[in-house]
Amino acid sequence: MLGLGNSITSGYTPFTLTSVSDLALWLQNGVGITSDESSRVSKWADSSGNDNDATQSSTGDMALLSGGGLDFEESDSDHYDLASTITIAENQGFCIAVVFNQESLGDNMILSKDSNDHIKIADAHTFRIITNDDTQVTTNFKFEGNEFAASSKMLILVNRSAGASNRFTFFKDGTELTPNTDTSSGEAEGENPYGFDINVLGSRAGTSQFFDGKILELAFWDRSLTSTEIADVNSYLQGIHGL
Repeated sequence: MLGLGNSITSGYTPFTLTSVSDLALWLQNGVGITSDESSRVSKWADSSGNDNDATQSSTGDMALLSGGGLDFEESDSDHYDLASTITIAENQGFCIAVVFNQESLGDNMILSKDSNDHIKIADAHTFRIITNDDTQVTTNFKFEGNEFAASSKMLILVNRSAGASNRFTFFKDGTELTPNTDTSSGEAEGENPYGFDINVLGSRAGTSQFFDGKILELAFWDRSLTSTEIADVNSYLQGIHGL
């Protein structure tokens, strides 16, 4: 397991997510969270060094602090705005890693900007990415089993390669998954080369498809990661969250 070396060894530096370059956003478990006496969270500070904090000024739309992360209630419209927009250009790689536990299923939005740019768990079988750089493309990755079942903590890592291939790789709790059905509207199977923006956590544009459950940690890189980096990130987050 990474990060478990001999701490007294001269020059030893334990692995952390900032060890992987181009980390655009890191909502770190148990770090940088501002809450009131009722455990409602107004701010989850960005640990990437980019000051892209997730904030909410309306008490009624604040999630509750839980397990070092945020417990979102769909019925309360809980969501957060990022301090700045993360932009992924056409043919640009990216990687998202998120540890979560859904309380109910159905359009649980993770990150978005508007109705056309978002990343979400659509149901127990489907992970969905929608981009809208000139042409809206919906990419569905459907799995045969209930990979995204409710009431189960899990780590999902999704990586899109840069350049002409635009291929995605999926990992759940450190194990690569192969979709049973891999479709994209307007593109070849499994390909989505288009760009998108994200600046909202836990809902689609702060108006609909609110996440229902706990988001315990989230990291986003604005480039694709190598296989070694993916293994390191998975190992680190599995160790932190006991997965």
